[in-house]
Amino acid sequence: MADLDRLYNKFCEKITLSTSKREELTTGRDSIRDDIRSDFSENKRRTPSFRMQGSFAMKTTINPINGNEYDLDDGVYLQGYSEKEKNEWPNASSVHNWIISAVEGHTNSDPENKTSCVRVRYAHGYHIDLPSYIIDKSGTCYLATKNGGWVESDPKAFKEWFMGYVTNYPLSYGEPLRRTVRYLKAWRDYCNVDLKSIVITILATKCFSAYSGRDDKTVLNTVQRIRNSLLMDFSCTKPVCPWEDLLSDYSETEKNHVLNALEHLETTLASALNEPDEKKASETVRTVYGDRFPLGQTTQRNGSYAVTAAPGVIGNDGRSA
Repeated sequence: MADLDRLYNKFCEKITLSTSKREELTTGRDSIRDDIRSDFSENKRRTPSFRMQGSFAMKTTINPINGNEYDLDDGVYLQGYSEKEKNEWPNASSVHNWIISAVEGHTNSDPENKTSCVRVRYAHGYHIDLPSYIIDKSGTCYLATKNGGWVESDPKAFKEWFMGYVTNYPLSYGEPLRRTVRYLKAWRDYCNVDLKSIVITILATKCFSAYSGRDDKTVLNTVQRIRNSLLMDFSCTKPVCPWEDLLSDYSETEKNHVLNALEHLETTLASALNEPDEKKASETVRTVYGDRFPLGQTTQRNGSYAVTAAPGVIGNDGRSA
């Protein structure tokens, strides 16, 4: 039986967003915040507050592959509206236009007006998304959408829900949960599986099954539970308001693609753990994670002992390693 935990640790280092990339994102974030503050001030609007959200805030962002971008979500919270009736709020599409005007010219690319945010794209292969919110007097948070509507949504509550499982006793899963989310995102990207990051985060958290000291077994256990859960009920309910099912619009074809991909992942990871040779086991795992997963060493057996032969060294069976 292969123990691939040390290889998973190296894999985690490769897929985790590097310090330099994190610094690029936070530098861009701070500069954009300054632009928005200045623009709001010039237009006699109250200075908004800001709050990071999403994968970057939860520390589960991974390095992209195939030219994909990495990103940061920074919520823009409008001030001065919480005590007013909703019919006195600005139109949500107008708020998008305020943000677009504030960040115009920040990069060489024009800001993009997305459904739920304004996106600022950088030439270095990353972008910053700027969703905007109002919190009413009851504490309910509303997201401004491109079509002009305010939609109930609370990213802070979702982050707190996830961080509760990372840090809060007795369900403190700690860093193994974060690493498992990153591994599954890396699989999703390499195998082109249609699952959003928030869905992966929710499913991994709800189905998390740790095996002490072994990321290889933890991931397999968690994948098995995710697949079993989706076979029984293909749904993923957001654990905070508005409590929507994030998989409700999947067609039968899309459902089958996800389930088949999970089955392939499960059987591949199980097969790797049953392989006594570390190198062969790692080669198996690379079929679902790609070549960012490190190759193991060839393990040769001599009686009841296993020895790892270095390249170019003659093994005990007389063959060159």
